[in-house]
Amino acid sequence: MSNQPRWRYVQARLQARHGERLTEDDWRALEAAQSFDHYLDRARATPLRRFVDRLNAAMTSHAIERHLGAAWRDYVAEIATWLDRDWQAATQWTALAPDLPALAALLRDDIPVWLKHDTRWADFTEGDIPQRLARLEKSPFAPLLPTSDHASSLATRWTAHWRSLWPTPDRTDIRALSALMQLIIDHHAQLTASLPPDTSAPHRLDLARAVTRLFRRHGASPVAVFSHLVLVALDLERLRGGLSRRRLFTPARAQEAA
Repeated sequence: MSNQPRWRYVQARLQARHGERLTEDDWRALEAAQSFDHYLDRARATPLRRFVDRLNAAMTSHAIERHLGAAWRDYVAEIATWLDRDWQAATQWTALAPDLPALAALLRDDIPVWLKHDTRWADFTEGDIPQRLARLEKSPFAPLLPTSDHASSLATRWTAHWRSLWPTPDRTDIRALSALMQLIIDHHAQLTASLPPDTSAPHRLDLARAVTRLFRRHGASPVAVFSHLVLVALDLERLRGGLSRRRLFTPARAQEAA
């Protein structure tokens, strides 16, 4: 499958997008900005502008989060249009990956206030758990709901459904896709085990390097598609952190200076 000519077209487009990703020097220049406005202006002068063009300084941190989530889903949808139909569903499924924490909160009946004001989630926050489950069963989140196997985690159910959407890839692709998933699992385990003083930055860089190697090694294949999406997700995570820190803390510093 990976050697078919159609993947050469996808590879060319992915390589172009991969070449647009910020280098560490680019990130350092961006992160040197102290204020939210300055950081946003600098981000707009980079390829990150596709994710931040509609942001403004009046937005709350929750509004910024909602916008970045929508930008991620739009990006995944765009990448999916480059592919033949047999890989589109598996690609589109990755758009829901950042929603797992919100869904977990719903399922354990521990709903944060912001979720009730998010138009994507508001309908799922009302009523008791059985009522929420009934609504979720009619939504794109249905494959993520608990089954008789209560031992399975949300991440396990997400992965199982993702695998079920693969259109019988060849053995090389299966091994590489499984390796990609294991990298993400290991990354999450490292973050979970990190002590409070640790930051996610070193772990994120290690994951990005490993995923980049997979991207380069399996260029004309679905492996490159998902590797690219993981790298973009890491960039968005870093961008989100930079925006959120400046949105939350810059006003306080400004008031103190006044």
